[in-house]
Amino acid sequence: MKIENQTEKFQKEALEMLEKAENKSEAILEVIQKAQELKYEEVINELKEEQEKAKSDEQYAKSLNLRILNAEEKEFYQKLKNLAKQEITFKQDDIIPTSIVDRTLEDIQKESKIMDLISFAPANVSKWITGSYTGVASWHGLTEELKGELEATIGSLNIELAELDAYIVIPKAISDLALPFVDKFFKSILKEALLLGIEDGYCNGNGKDEPIGIYKQINTTEEAGTHKDKDVNTDLTSFKPKAMAGAKKYLTKNGKRKIDKIYIVCNPNDEADYVAPAIYDDKGNLIASYKNLEVVTTSKNPQGKAALVLPKKYTMGFSNFKVKKYDQTLALKNADLLVGNVYANGRADDDNVAYVFDVTKLEEYITAVKVVEKVSP
Repeated sequence: MKIENQTEKFQKEALEMLEKAENKSEAILEVIQKAQELKYEEVINELKEEQEKAKSDEQYAKSLNLRILNAEEKEFYQKLKNLAKQEITFKQDDIIPTSIVDRTLEDIQKESKIMDLISFAPANVSKWITGSYTGVASWHGLTEELKGELEATIGSLNIELAELDAYIVIPKAISDLALPFVDKFFKSILKEALLLGIEDGYCNGNGKDEPIGIYKQINTTEEAGTHKDKDVNTDLTSFKPKAMAGAKKYLTKNGKRKIDKIYIVCNPNDEADYVAPAIYDDKGNLIASYKNLEVVTTSKNPQGKAALVLPKKYTMGFSNFKVKKYDQTLALKNADLLVGNVYANGRADDDNVAYVFDVTKLEEYITAVKVVEKVSP
C-alpha cells in the first residue's frame, strides 16, 4: 500500500494560507495538520472499503493477503486502537513486536534497491557477527605445510550502540478498523518512516551514535569520535574494463575475494548527468559489456561522489523498538504523533566493500565507428 502525496489542490490552498496569514508560525502548524489529515484520509478510507468488501467476499479477502496475527501483535495493535480513542497512551517501555519489525523490513526490501545491498540481522538480537571470508585454496590437505593462505576477518556489530527515531502519525480513524487492517496500515507508515533513515545511515552514517556509512573508514576516527571520510578516487572516468581495473582490485582485495556483480550507488541527479551517459549508448541501451553493473539511486547519497559497491557485504540490525506518544508539540486534531525509538546500527564487512569515486569525472560513452576504406578496382 502506497501513501499518496499531497494533492495539487491542497498545495495551492496551503500556499494561499501562508501568504495571507499574519502569524506565520500558527499558519505553518495549521498547514502541517491539514497535510497529515489529507495524507492519511484516502488510505484509511481505502482500508475501510476493503474491510467492508472482505466481509462478504471470501475470495477478495484472500487476495488482500492479510496476516494472521499472533497474540503479541494483537495486544500491540489493540493498544494502538485504544490510543486512537484516547483511552490510553503508550508508555516508555512499550515495544513493537519484533515480528512486525521483521515483516516491515521485508516490505522495505521489495521497494528500495538499497536494501538489495544490505544484510539485515534479526530484529530480536542486540549483537550480530559480520565477516568476510577470503583466501586461496590448496589441494595439499589440512596439514601444517598447507601452502594456501586462508584469512578470516570477523567483526561484531553492536546493534545497541546507535539510535534511530522515526516519527509516526496515527490517525484516530484507525479505531474503526479490524486488527489485520490496522496491521496493514501500521506497517505501511512504519516502512515509510524507516526507509529514508536506513538509506541515510547506509550512505552517510558517521559511526558515532550512527551506523558507519559506506563513505566512511571503518577503523579510523576523528578526535570527535566520528569516522574519517574515505579518499575519493578521481581516476575512474569510465566503466570500460581497463578503466575499472583499479576499482576491481580494490573490491576483490587484490584477487582474494570473488565478485560477480557490482552496484553503482549515486544521487539521482548524478545518475542523470554522469552515470547514465557513461553506461548507455545513443539509443538508450545498456552497453553489453556493462551487464554486470547495476545502478542504485537514492536522494540520501551526496552529490558529486558515488561508490562501486558489493551486495550483501553490509550488515544492519535493529533491536528493542519502542514507541511513545510525542507530547512536545501542538497536538493534531485528527491524529496522534508517536515516536518510534529503535536501537540500530550498521557497518560493512570491510572498507573494500565500497570503492568511492568522483562521479563528475565520468565521460560520456561514445560508440566506436569502424571506417571501411573502399578500394577502387
